Amino acid sequence: MEILKYEEIASVTLFDLQLSEGELIVYENCIEYVLENCPEEQLYELMGCENREELASFQADLKELIKKINKNYLPEKYRD
Repeated sequence: MEILKYEEIASVTLFDLQLSEGELIVYENCIEYVLENCPEEQLYELMGCENREELASFQADLKELIKKINKNYLPEKYRD
């Protein structure tokens, strides 16, 4: 992973990153694990998200990025 650039806007920092598909898949799978195995009360402490819906939204964004990769190299769960 490499930071190409970043920009601070108000209280948010936006990053342009260079990541491998493997890194994206690991992050998406970590979110999936948390959603399936952690109680709602721990989400903010673990992930900084207020609720499951917010975390699931981040997961959905990652899945959409992953699906844009050459599907021949992706695990089956990202092919549709």
